[in-house]
Amino acid sequence: MDTSRRDLLAGAGGIVCTGAFAGCLDFTAGEGAAGPEGVPDTLSCADDEFVRLEPPIEEAVADRSAVADGVSVELSAEGTSETYGNSMRLAFRNAGEDDVRTYGEDAYTIQRETEEGWREIRGSTSGETVELPAEEESLSPNSAYNWNLTLREDAIAEAVSGLELTVCPALGPGPHRFVYWGLLDGPPVGVEFQLIG
Repeated sequence: MDTSRRDLLAGAGGIVCTGAFAGCLDFTAGEGAAGPEGVPDTLSCADDEFVRLEPPIEEAVADRSAVADGVSVELSAEGTSETYGNSMRLAFRNAGEDDVRTYGEDAYTIQRETEEGWREIRGSTSGETVELPAEEESLSPNSAYNWNLTLREDAIAEAVSGLELTVCPALGPGPHRFVYWGLLDGPPVGVEFQLIG
């Protein structure tokens, strides 16, 4: 029986898995990052009830490492660019010899660079301001907070349990950054990455 590649794709519903690859290619998936490209003027949302998260960042964001009350901390990312829909692994680690005080694992922001500056991409559609969980705790030496963020709107919105968030506008190709702002005795620490459509 002769079967063409087109017949195989049609019969599989657009999903192809082969032994040569670790995953599957889903040809029925979305078009990719559909939001504004590059560095937009600002981030605007068509939903009138959308209220953007405002992370409590009051000082300059340190690039990848900082010192908190004499203790070194590091924020690392798997790479400096990632494709829409793929996962990006990040870790915030206590690299010192003493505990550091933090506001926990959810005290982070995912931002998009705009002409107006860095803006959080998440918010609430309830029409009211919401705040991320911020319970004070200690991070011991060599301990870390680890994130495996899927760079897709629904996955980012659902990453913090207990909050109904959304991403608006849709993600678009361009410069983004992840900032951990939950360090009590030190500056926020960030790492930039390019989202590829």
